Amino acid sequence: MDPLENPTLSSLKGQQSKKERKLKYADLAVQGTNNSSIASKRSVEAIYLSKLGINKSIDNDNESCEYFKYFVPKLVNRSPCINRGYWLRLHAIRSKLESIRNATDKQILVINLGCGFDPLAFELLDKQNKDSLPFIERFSFLDIDYSDLLKNKIQIIKQTSTLSKIVGLSTDLISETDTVNCDRYYTRPCDLNCTTDYEKLMLNSVDLPQLGDPNIVKVFIAEVSLAYMKADLSDEIIRVSSLLPNAHFVMLEQLVEQGPFEPFSRQMLKHFKKNDSPLQSVTTYNTIDSQRTRFEKYGFRNINIGDMLHLWNSIPKETRKTIEAIQPFDELEEFYLFCHHYMLCHATNDPNFIFTSEYKFEITPIEAIDEDKELSVTFEPLGLDIKRSFGAGYINMEGNMVYHGGCNPNRVNETLLLTEGIMKCIVLDKPIPIPPVRTCHTFTATGSNSAVIIGGRNAPHRPYKDVWLYDSKQNKWTQRQTLPETRFRHCTVSIGQGKLLIFGGVTTGEPFMIYDSNNDTYESVSISEDSDFSQLNLVSACMSYNEDINLGCLVGGLNTDSNVVSDTLYSFTLETNKITLWKIISHPLLSRYGAKCSYINSNKIVVVGGTSQNILFGSETTIVAVDLKMRKVNSLVIPPAIWEEHGKLCFVGFELQRLNDKQLIVLGGAATCYGFGAISNDSMLINFQPIP
Repeated sequence: MDPLENPTLSSLKGQQSKKERKLKYADLAVQGTNNSSIASKRSVEAIYLSKLGINKSIDNDNESCEYFKYFVPKLVNRSPCINRGYWLRLHAIRSKLESIRNATDKQILVINLGCGFDPLAFELLDKQNKDSLPFIERFSFLDIDYSDLLKNKIQIIKQTSTLSKIVGLSTDLISETDTVNCDRYYTRPCDLNCTTDYEKLMLNSVDLPQLGDPNIVKVFIAEVSLAYMKADLSDEIIRVSSLLPNAHFVMLEQLVEQGPFEPFSRQMLKHFKKNDSPLQSVTTYNTIDSQRTRFEKYGFRNINIGDMLHLWNSIPKETRKTIEAIQPFDELEEFYLFCHHYMLCHATNDPNFIFTSEYKFEITPIEAIDEDKELSVTFEPLGLDIKRSFGAGYINMEGNMVYHGGCNPNRVNETLLLTEGIMKCIVLDKPIPIPPVRTCHTFTATGSNSAVIIGGRNAPHRPYKDVWLYDSKQNKWTQRQTLPETRFRHCTVSIGQGKLLIFGGVTTGEPFMIYDSNNDTYESVSISEDSDFSQLNLVSACMSYNEDINLGCLVGGLNTDSNVVSDTLYSFTLETNKITLWKIISHPLLSRYGAKCSYINSNKIVVVGGTSQNILFGSETTIVAVDLKMRKVNSLVIPPAIWEEHGKLCFVGFELQRLNDKQLIVLGGAATCYGFGAISNDSMLINFQPIP
């Protein structure tokens, strides 16, 4: 059984009423989410921690102390994206505890709400763990969860000498107990849905006097535990917790900032509903602002809150680079989407607590933009899901689209021909030779019947530098002179006379170069001294070129040195292998990784999709138009009939091509939504014409 799925819930027998059975079933479903989480954290523990030098043993610097392994019988290696996401979740909680520890010299009691099998207490109280030494003498832990779950957890602790020794748990403890009282580790059973029971536990526990002691700092942790509760019940948990003196509340849970119809959000909500553990309070408090207001209302008025990308960007550059080197990783769009769907809130009722710059999230609000008043735009789904992403295509002389490669989800080297107004998809025969399977390449027309594939990759650590000429009339491939260096996630545009301008990508090569398909040669391109272009190279930027006026544009892309996605649209001209670039406009909604763009006339650029470090795109921001003369960004709103009702959208790994003077086509696209399943894109036409 894949631990990402809830365990099979057997039918409940006995004399329980239907309502009781339903409630019990729901409780078991929520408990089942614990299996998924700890299995993924165990994967991180096994792969990441030793390479990051975390939790080193005091006896052996080459060994890391491990704790999740005692609660996960079988190691399941997760995907790089899931591993990175769960490492970030572990870091989220740890970093908040460190910030509180550094701000006070008082004793600290950590109250883990819905603790599951989380071994946090054992990690931070282990005297054999070097990283735990600053915690051991000042931290205590209270684990709270369902009675049945705590019984299982305590049984595992009793049977594991390493764990029982850390907290001083007697192996003579009676079996089937759900309550533990050690020197610095306690457990108490409580169904958090019974808020009166929780209030009694917090405010009237004579055997836990620490809770009412103002000289002891209380830190409540709710890591995706209140999300399954109805909003009014989870609100009450927050309110009651705020009644304790000197209290902090650290919450990490899902976020649907753009509402339930945003593609990743839709899939995430669907996943938890399917597993009988629907996210309830998340849809009530779906934005960071609403969560902030919530905590203020219920007693925690000193607040530091952001999404997980704010946390990722706060991590030192060298640490991020070490993490990036652990596993080959080229799913940055999916990582950005995951981060925008989880919020991290640290709130306290201590008005004097200061969130230092190391931990403080700085959020810059993005002003709303106007809808474009010069264009009449309609969206026309084609009912054609090619189940491909990160391939590339071009429009041939007959007005048909030729698309090659990509993932489905495995990498392929098929060539698709889309005919009859892009309504029919034909898989062409595979001739010999044919380019090897690849993604993140470009496929660009060079003449009436020819196009060129440049670069791309197999796995992230297996990039290509090969170049292939395609004869569409004969369905024939010819390998050409290879690139000087490997290159993927780059841009390529035709600049006329069989020449292609190549820019950026993951490469050690120069930012710009020209490939001459007629002579099968490469030409260097120098950047004019007059250019207003400070970027050395950008990964997954988008580029378009208007041959009629010798004018191109360049938008977005990641500067890997600064880890910042460019928010600038540059225009450029090309003369005698010298490119001159100048800044047209910088705007937060142009900060995109993996977007596509196209001229629709000499004065207007349409930018579609991709992901952002700044925000999660919604129906009003996924597609924008840039007026080059007015230097203004306007929205091309995706209407509710498409955004809400159609339900087959994914602007990641897609292709965008201009069919004619009045139409763009969006083809392909797909993403794996963390552990929630995959989504794919129904191809569509974007029809536009000037408003009289």
